[in-house]
Amino acid sequence: MKLIAIDLDGTLLNTESQISSENADAIRSAQNSGIHVTIATGRAHADVRAICKKAGLVTPVIAANGATTHDENENRLDSIPMDRNTATKALEWLEEHDFYYEVLTDQAIYSPNQGHQLMSIEIDRVLSSNPEESMDRLLRMAEKQYEQTGIVRVPSYRNIPENDEIYNILSLSFDKEKLEMGRAHFQNDEHVAMVISADHNFEMEHPEASKGNALSKLASRLGVTMEETMAIGDSFNDVSMLSKVGHSVAMGNANPAIKEIAKEVTLKNTEHGVAYAIERKLSGLPLENIYA
Repeated sequence: MKLIAIDLDGTLLNTESQISSENADAIRSAQNSGIHVTIATGRAHADVRAICKKAGLVTPVIAANGATTHDENENRLDSIPMDRNTATKALEWLEEHDFYYEVLTDQAIYSPNQGHQLMSIEIDRVLSSNPEESMDRLLRMAEKQYEQTGIVRVPSYRNIPENDEIYNILSLSFDKEKLEMGRAHFQNDEHVAMVISADHNFEMEHPEASKGNALSKLASRLGVTMEETMAIGDSFNDVSMLSKVGHSVAMGNANPAIKEIAKEVTLKNTEHGVAYAIERKLSGLPLENIYA
């Protein structure tokens, strides 16, 4: 094993959106052993850097679900922006149907001014129709969107500068029927790649952008084969890399379908599952599929 690719949310990050000292130490151990480590996430590059800086980690970053790749010195190695007309049509549909959305570009993460209001309305509706739903859980999911580095409020997608390259469009809804309508609308659109990174969202990018494709390019640049690469993830936007590597690992908290795809299963993100997987691999030991 010469390269490790690690997802962030639900994988490297705990429920407080932080990298535990156990996970950070394991990554440094791998790096000190001569193994390359990269973060592969749907988040923006600047947001990832801020998170890693708090943990004292320096790695290459595959961001925006593979639409951008930067080296450990923050130099951009590759990018695949969406066609501007395609992005505009998608955003127009989302706005017409009152979806919360974020637009990740090379300059910022743009979010509509009314976004907080849209999420509040949906939370109220969900709680009214399902009293057993946890308000704290819904509020935490909403607040998570506003914790990102680089958020810029705009009246509409129409206010995004023309010169910005659009890498990713994220939309979310707490209304199950509305969410499924949005996913269905973009699922078969040949002009975008639609992926799901959490239970309440869907994301769109260029059809050729994926974590798997970006990881393949980075591995080649580093002189590493995909067979010598390990990927760790928990959600459907990780499938493209889990299916390409020689060592695929699903988190204990991963979707059951992801566990079926991966060759091994580690502990949950709340149990430092990344550290467990790395330490076992460094010791030449198989993972005990506790959550298989």
